[in-house]
Amino acid sequence: AFVVKGTDQLNGLLPGVAVVAESWWQADQARQRLQVDWDTQHSDSTADYDRNAAALAGEAGEVQRHDGDVDAALDAASQVVEASYYYPFVSHANLEPQNCTAWLQESGRMEFWAPTQLPKSGRALVAETLGIPEDRIHVNLMRIGGGFGRKLINDFMVEAAWIAREAGRPVQLQWTREDDMRHDHYRPAAWHHFRAGIGADGRMTAFDHHFVTFGRGGQTISGAGLSPKHYPAGLVPNFRLRQSLIESQVPTGPWRSPGHSAYCFAYQSFFDEVALAAGRDQLEFRLDLLSRSFGEPPLDLDRTAGTLRIAAEKAGWGRKTGDGRGMGMAFHFDHGGFVSHVAEVSADGPKVRVEKVWSGIDVGPVLNLSGARNQVEGCVVDALSTAGLEITFAGGAAEQGNFDDYGLLRIDQSPEIECHFIQSDFPPMGLGEPPIAPATPAIANAIFAATGVRIRSLPFQRSGIRV
Repeated sequence: AFVVKGTDQLNGLLPGVAVVAESWWQADQARQRLQVDWDTQHSDSTADYDRNAAALAGEAGEVQRHDGDVDAALDAASQVVEASYYYPFVSHANLEPQNCTAWLQESGRMEFWAPTQLPKSGRALVAETLGIPEDRIHVNLMRIGGGFGRKLINDFMVEAAWIAREAGRPVQLQWTREDDMRHDHYRPAAWHHFRAGIGADGRMTAFDHHFVTFGRGGQTISGAGLSPKHYPAGLVPNFRLRQSLIESQVPTGPWRSPGHSAYCFAYQSFFDEVALAAGRDQLEFRLDLLSRSFGEPPLDLDRTAGTLRIAAEKAGWGRKTGDGRGMGMAFHFDHGGFVSHVAEVSADGPKVRVEKVWSGIDVGPVLNLSGARNQVEGCVVDALSTAGLEITFAGGAAEQGNFDDYGLLRIDQSPEIECHFIQSDFPPMGLGEPPIAPATPAIANAIFAATGVRIRSLPFQRSGIRV
């Protein structure tokens, strides 16, 4: 709502309160004095989510894909491995909170200065919301102090435009850090329940996956979906993916390497469990999984295997690491890029330090080696940082609001990162997202090798591990 100075009239019924002043300091002082009664009648909470997820875990779920006969293959398997994995909601935590300058001119032309990742869609959203013709809206694109998917969603542009119209003058909208973190479009949480059948030859013969995620109106919410083509679909003769939805009103959206950065942790950690249960080396197990296909494979098997081989070779996979140290690996394909990581960690009781990460990368020809390394290093650090964080909800609101209770990784906690690029003639692809997904499971698998503690829930602290 917008209060007109000198009156008690509220203009508009938007789900929020705007404070306009001559300076940000004045506006923030007024904001801190506000007393707002929020409707929490249909509020979401982490506790409710956990209860709903536990209830759904025992249900059949809706089948998204079924190849072969999974139940028969599991019954015939020499061994069946079962495990459940969880990862939480996380925030984008942009260093630059949402902000935007809007000016509705006397001519009816609306002009913006906005750090948006999608200026065209922002212009369309403002036109639809405020009824301003799209050709009368001009967006000046500013540098972005961290986007990672959050600034694809242009809610801050609509807010600035509406306030500028009501105020009758140019307005620079500036969210506080707390408002930014508590009104994010979060990466959604999810639960993965796996069963794998292992044959007498140590190969995976069946894969059954019950995916419990979030939805609204029977459809998965933004960022919460999982493609039925995702590996190991097409790599295992008997494959089944089932899905159950928990109703949620929490705003969600794309987070760096959307979807992949979350569920890769569950898949690649479980593959580690299956390999060890089968008595096989984790590298050899993964390469064998990539050596055959049943139908259309979901990724280029040779290019994926190439990144695994080079990362393992450079790390000296299989060497003795000594007491209190361990190595782990993981691979992933997304956004056209193939990446594998091998991580080495040291442990002193529950305290773990990631010592080094070796990365094998195939994204086609690399021309700017320094820039490419920067992207890989940034992804690894981002993954390690986020693996220690979570957003929880109570009364419909996020409980974390700033870096005191959502603390990012510090520079002295960052590991050494060694990048090895496979030069090829394939079309060049981006590097800002593919390296992030396999980093978390590689580190989690290394933690198991060093401590014997299997990380099945994020953040790491849930398993008693401090990084």
